Formats: sequence, structure tokens, C-alpha cells
Amino acid sequence: MRVLVTGATGFVGQHVVAELLRKGNSVKCLVRDPGSPAAAGLLELGAQILPGDITDAACLSAAAAETDAMVHLVGIIFESRDATFDQVHRQGTLNALSAASASGVKRFVYMSALGAAPDAVSAYLKSKWECEEAVRSSGLPYTIFRPSVIYGRGGEFIHMLISQVKIMPLVPIVGNGRYQMQPVTATDVASAIVSSLKQPAAAGKVYELGGPEPLSYNEMVDILVHVMSKWRFKLYVPVSIMRLIAFFAEKTQRKPMVTRDQIKMLLVDNVCDIQPARDDLGFTPVNFFQGIDELLS
Repeated sequence: MRVLVTGATGFVGQHVVAELLRKGNSVKCLVRDPGSPAAAGLLELGAQILPGDITDAACLSAAAAETDAMVHLVGIIFESRDATFDQVHRQGTLNALSAASASGVKRFVYMSALGAAPDAVSAYLKSKWECEEAVRSSGLPYTIFRPSVIYGRGGEFIHMLISQVKIMPLVPIVGNGRYQMQPVTATDVASAIVSSLKQPAAAGKVYELGGPEPLSYNEMVDILVHVMSKWRFKLYVPVSIMRLIAFFAEKTQRKPMVTRDQIKMLLVDNVCDIQPARDDLGFTPVNFFQGIDELLS
């Protein structure tokens, strides 16, 4: 199968491209910076690198020519003056859908996020919902994925947490740490996405992806502490203080370490039902303990 991947140099994208190639597919990657180390890594794996940007409709249409499927992974977690949710998520997805329609792709895969809804708590999740709606109304054979927190090699979230446990005797926790998520490895997410491309049952479906069990943030930290054989205490930081820190980070940092929008998402339970993905795609995610053990080994 000839597959075009957008967002291929991102954390999840690199795993998806590797899995596509492992399964014998021909892969084209639309990349903003063909000279980046990530692009070089994809080229070494055997992918074709095409310079371009999803905000350039003509460039995207050319890349999508003679393509059987498109996997659209481009996304940003916070906005900047140069990249807003409207520009990257909404308009980028509309451009991708237009290009996919013109090239007659047999499957369009979109990676949304768990919690995407018209009344979601954050601007990020609302924008993801708008993209889902565009995909559903496109007339294309589609599959949408809504993953919980994704972790693995190259993932910023988990490596931040690992670094905190490694060097800080007091691990900071926003609020009470009881909010739940269902962490899933990037490898498992990539496997589900690639499996869906040739699975007729996946057409027109929305799949939630997560690990086999929900965990609170406190429990995730406890597992990391145990696997890393550390002795650590938790420092609970009031939400009001974290919001203030995020406000100043947004105003002073080009790439904020945390945003107020991210705090909103963190404090809402992020758990899901993975049974449909199990039934249709053979989705068998590893648990967090095993995933972390493999990551650190």
C-alpha cells in the first residue's frame, strides 16, 4: 500500500512510519524540514521524504498523488503567533482532506485526542473535535483514533516525568494527583493505526486507544519510582499556583513548559474503552509498568 504520512517527524509519526515500513508499505512523508535529524532517520528507514507543509494546499495535493491511504498526524499542543489551532489543526486538516479526495485515497486516518468534544474543557480538544467533524463529513473512507496519553522513546511527557524522578527528591504534582489517564505506548498506537488501513471493519469508526488499565497521576509516579529504584516524595502544587506559572510561561517562553490549556486537560480524567479496538484491530496494549520497564532498559 502507498501511504502518505503527515506529521511524520513527530513523536508518534516516527513510530507510525517505522511500523508501516515494517509491514511492507511504501511510505511518503511530508516534512517541513527535510534536513532535520528526524527526517534523516525516516530516510534511513526507507521512507520517501517530500518537503512541504500542510498549510500549503498545492504542495499537499502534489504529495498525495498516486496514494492509496493518508495518515494525518500533524498537531500542536499549544498555540504561537506562527501556528494556531485554527491554522494547523482546522485548515491543515481541510487541506489534507481535499488532497486525499482529489487523489482518491482508499482510507484517511486522522489522529484526534481522547476528550475531543464540542464542549471540551480546552481549546486544543475543541479544535480536534472540529477536525473530526470535517473528516466525518468529507465523504472519504476514514478511521479516527482518540488516544489517551502516549509515551515512549522520544516522547516529551514521559521523559520530563522520568527526569523529575531521576533528579528531584520532591516530584511536583499538579493538584491532588488523583486525576486518571490510560497511558499507551507509541508502539501500540502505531500498530493500531497501521492495522486499521487494511481492515474493512475500521472504515467509518472512531477508536479510543489507551493502556489496559486507568492510572492516577500519583500511581504513574509511584510506578516510575519503583522501576527506577528511587526514594522520592511527592510535592503537591496547588492548581492556582500552576496556572500562574503557566501564565508567565506563555508570556515569556517561545515553547512554554506548561500552558493553562494543558492544565485544564490534565485535571480531567482521560480514560477510555479499548474493547472496540481489541475486537476490530487486535489491539493488545502493554501495561504501564511493562512499558516503562522496556523504555528504561
